[in-house]
Amino acid sequence: MKLGHPGDTVGQRVKRAADVAWTGFKFLRGAGFLGALRPGGIANFVRTADMRARRGPATILRLHACNTPAKLAVIDGDMRLDYRALYGRVCRLAHGLVALGAARRSTIAVMMPNCHQYLEAQAAIAAIGATVVQIGYRLKAPEVAYILENSGARVVLYWHEYAGVIEEAMKQAGVPATQAVRAGGAPGPGMAYETLLSRGDDRAPPPIARGESEGSQGGVMVYTSGTTGKPKGAHRDFEATGVQEALHFLLKFPLSHEDRHLAVCPLYHSAAPFFTGMTFLVGGTVVLERHFEPEQILGLIARERVTSSMMVPTMLNRLVGVGPEVLARHDTGSLRWLMSGAAPLPTDLARRVEEAFGPILYNFYGATETGLVTVALPGEHTARPGTIGRAVEGNLIRLLHDGREVGVGEVGELWVKNSMLVGGYHRNERATSESRRDGFFFVGDLARRDADGYFYLADRKNDMVISGGVNIYPLEIEQHLHTHPAISDVAVVGVPDPDWGESLRAFVVLRPGFAGDDALRVQLKVFCKDAMADYKCPRRFDFVETLPRNPTGKVLKRELRDRQ
Repeated sequence: MKLGHPGDTVGQRVKRAADVAWTGFKFLRGAGFLGALRPGGIANFVRTADMRARRGPATILRLHACNTPAKLAVIDGDMRLDYRALYGRVCRLAHGLVALGAARRSTIAVMMPNCHQYLEAQAAIAAIGATVVQIGYRLKAPEVAYILENSGARVVLYWHEYAGVIEEAMKQAGVPATQAVRAGGAPGPGMAYETLLSRGDDRAPPPIARGESEGSQGGVMVYTSGTTGKPKGAHRDFEATGVQEALHFLLKFPLSHEDRHLAVCPLYHSAAPFFTGMTFLVGGTVVLERHFEPEQILGLIARERVTSSMMVPTMLNRLVGVGPEVLARHDTGSLRWLMSGAAPLPTDLARRVEEAFGPILYNFYGATETGLVTVALPGEHTARPGTIGRAVEGNLIRLLHDGREVGVGEVGELWVKNSMLVGGYHRNERATSESRRDGFFFVGDLARRDADGYFYLADRKNDMVISGGVNIYPLEIEQHLHTHPAISDVAVVGVPDPDWGESLRAFVVLRPGFAGDDALRVQLKVFCKDAMADYKCPRRFDFVETLPRNPTGKVLKRELRDRQ
């Protein structure tokens, strides 16, 4: 684990280490974890400790398996695993992967939906010092083959429903089918997951061998959404990753060892594994769901007494979109906090969520490459429309335009420096160097800061429109249009214009009961012109059924730009 920023002095590192220890203590005490520790459980944990074992998720699971072995760890449909059973399965999988040829610093690909096998794989792969390569389950064979080739993965764990895609992808990437492990019931290439587990045992995962050091704690590689060009593999080495920012972030919301956290965002992304990992850290219970259907989710919250969840704005919009009558049929009183992230949160949506569930909505900004950067607490988003909150302690943020720092209220490139930054993009030195500057990382977002230190996303740099020589940020226009009563969803893009270079085109999803006709188009243009400069008003409004989005909720604007 790394403490501090690159280039820190010894004194700064000592200070950060003390901060981490104190912040960690406050967090664990506040979460009720320290009070849940039993002397007998701690004694068992210490007695069975192996100093050569890798620190990581498996160690946390072992602690709970010793302290509260019968406590429910995972709910996955009808499958319920307590901590003793979960840790045993992680150990058996770790030994099975080693027998299959996986080794420290190797890469192991996982292509699964939200399921207990995915959680087991994440912990087991880290336990043997390897890197998990997380692959989206909606990808096609050529896309998966590219990731296998780029990451160098030579073992693949997959869900049986994706057998055809995996078989073709492994063939294209030159990975032997014998290196596949299939979870679920249907046939497919490779060995069955439960068969691999049966070849292992419940002993602790293989310890660190003599001479091992750097990178021995494992890592994760997440491929960027790929909204433009080929996806890039953002590699995070657990040995080199700090925890200061994460701990300060966790202090800002009421995580508890009694939490039942609903994981409905894909586990192959970055945010969902963070929140499931933090739930395991304090000994809570993770409730898994593979599909997002609003009424099904409301029923699950009521049935399992879910206390928390992280959802992207699209999910939140669908959840409150069922209407008051449907919401009233489900007891969601167990919810203590909801986290929004991964895409911009419209202020009107934040207000509707708070009206439906109370003041429990948090909104964070971060990226796969940067980790957690800012957080807005309940009520702050509606009080300061569009804010992503203030910087989490430990983050250094610069807003730059042409290399100089911009002033209050001005838009600039958002550069971040913290101890959670990824090492770079795997086998892509050019992209890594373009994204780094003086220890800061830039992922393409533009933002501004107000006089009180609150940040506001302006847009993605690639989405900025230049019309008549003027920079226009579509996100600002989208946020305004979201407040119109006829609009359920909206995206604004720049399209070629012979006179202005680019002009604005809005794609609008209407709420039920509204007609997408010329009268509404005129109304929307007036609605924009009454609140914004003329050059910010879309010249064209197209009414569509849905907006194309990737699994984390980001609008695929390149697809909209290509429409005639």
